[in-house]
Amino acid sequence: MNIWMSTIVERLDTAYSNRFDSKAALIFLNDAYQSAMELMRELTIRESPESREFLRLFMTTRDLFVEQLVDRYPSNYNEIAARIEKIKALQKIGERDSYARKAI
Repeated sequence: MNIWMSTIVERLDTAYSNRFDSKAALIFLNDAYQSAMELMRELTIRESPESREFLRLFMTTRDLFVEQLVDRYPSNYNEIAARIEKIKALQKIGERDSYARKAI
């Protein structure tokens, strides 16, 4: 599960760094979305509240990001950057919980 979360965060960061090249950013967002689909598939087996929140926040961030990318005059990307930081924090919480479960 952490592999998919890490991949999603990595792709979001890459999309954000390419935000002024909308085609490249959209490709990385699509890659992140495909990883999210894999994470959803895994969640049907082992569900955790942190993972659900991670996915919910990713999907809303992705939607906002796509809106900004296709907008002729995007407002600003600060909200997206803030959401990416929240997603990273949720990923770290998920990693800690995963290690704690393995120790038990």
